[in-house]
Amino acid sequence: GKAKHTRAMGASSRECGPQSPLKKALQRIARRTVPRMRELACLVVKLPLMIRNAASAKKTARPSSTGGQDTALVFATQAWVTLAGLVCQSLLAYLLLPEGRGAYAVCVAFAHLLGISLTFSADLGAQFFAMTKRMSISKCLLPALGVCLAGSVLGMAVALPFIHSGLAFFQKASASAFLTSLALIPLTSCSFAAEMQLAGAKRFAALLHLTLARSAVTVLCTLLLVWQLEWGVEGALLALCASHVVMFLGCFRDLRKNLALRFEAPSRSELMQILHYGLRVHLARLGNVMELRIGILALAILADREAVGLFAAVSAIMLHLHLIADSVGIALYPRTAGDADQAPELIGRCLRLACLATFGALALLLLASAPLVRLLLSEAFLPAVPMMWIMAPGILAIAAANLLATYFKSIDRPGVCSWASWAGLLANAAACFALHPALGTEGAAWALSLGLCIRTAWLGVAFHRHTGMALGAVWLLGRRDFAYGWAALRAVGGHRLR
Repeated sequence: GKAKHTRAMGASSRECGPQSPLKKALQRIARRTVPRMRELACLVVKLPLMIRNAASAKKTARPSSTGGQDTALVFATQAWVTLAGLVCQSLLAYLLLPEGRGAYAVCVAFAHLLGISLTFSADLGAQFFAMTKRMSISKCLLPALGVCLAGSVLGMAVALPFIHSGLAFFQKASASAFLTSLALIPLTSCSFAAEMQLAGAKRFAALLHLTLARSAVTVLCTLLLVWQLEWGVEGALLALCASHVVMFLGCFRDLRKNLALRFEAPSRSELMQILHYGLRVHLARLGNVMELRIGILALAILADREAVGLFAAVSAIMLHLHLIADSVGIALYPRTAGDADQAPELIGRCLRLACLATFGALALLLLASAPLVRLLLSEAFLPAVPMMWIMAPGILAIAAANLLATYFKSIDRPGVCSWASWAGLLANAAACFALHPALGTEGAAWALSLGLCIRTAWLGVAFHRHTGMALGAVWLLGRRDFAYGWAALRAVGGHRLR
């Protein structure tokens, strides 16, 4: 029977004739790619299970040892933040419409800018010294919270006279909405300080759970306060306040339970080191915050509420594409801070892969921009679709800028980030005021894209000069990059990243 089957197969192959070169090439490609595609599908299936196992595992203070798993957990966190953010943006767009959305954006930008300006980035200084093991978390968190609270009280005192001043900026929302937004200043400052300590300690699984809880609270409170109670802009601001309260309490509880947090006052020299580092990185952070919000602040002076709402809604959607580069940067920061010699090569490779992934996500978003805006934001926001295409180069550029900034912060050179941020900010502000008379709201989109590209170019040149790496070695993808990316995917599934 076996001999008969063999003769039948031979006769069948002779009848079919010799295979063509194209068919042989396709079969060869299939033999190489199908097993890898099968492994990739298995990894995709394993990812939720891996996250669930990380959640149910015994909680210890031991940090993750695998960079790919750290990145996966941070990416999962950022993905949930993005999903919840899109849900909140959709709710705000449908419930507040462009005018109410503009008033909400102005209030949040005002409160966030005051909170960042007057806390002097003590939370970043505390994260750096705790992450590099120069001080304990107990010694770092207490001064960070103290400075944040003191700066918040000062910010609220400074803001009160301006709210009732009658300036054009403060006419974009009601006085009650601006007064409600003042509660965001201490809440966001303290929440960010505690969150950064968790990230510095590589407690990414705990950070994922807390981020999920914060996102759920934001959505539920927005539905309750804005939809059911019809509190409008004030209700949306209170929902944001509630989410930051949940985040701070959760972070504080995890730090006490798993990292033995206790109130321990630092010495005078240690306090000065934290404040000194914070002041050095403060200009970069302030420039970064202002650069992403200068369009809203300028339009609040130059345009009406509807224009501010259109710009704020689409820019919020576009800025959610940071999740890929931000996830890699957050996971890399503790690793590069402890291994500065290998940092340039690692940062360069991750930069290229993150930019490639961001480009793919950006292309998909732009191709579906019109139906996506109609679905998420309603037809009232369709005039803002061209601004998404205008912002695209800047969004791709800032993905690279965030990873380059991670390198300079890890080697204790935050001044480079400060110069780059302010160069982009000044270009953004100048272009916004210059282009608005001719282009209207689209001028702010062009200005945002220009400022982000200038900032990335500044950091790219500084990275080249500091590391000596050729520009092609920094920006051009190679076969080893794809191999490293594949190894990172395998690390997500439980393999070791080499």
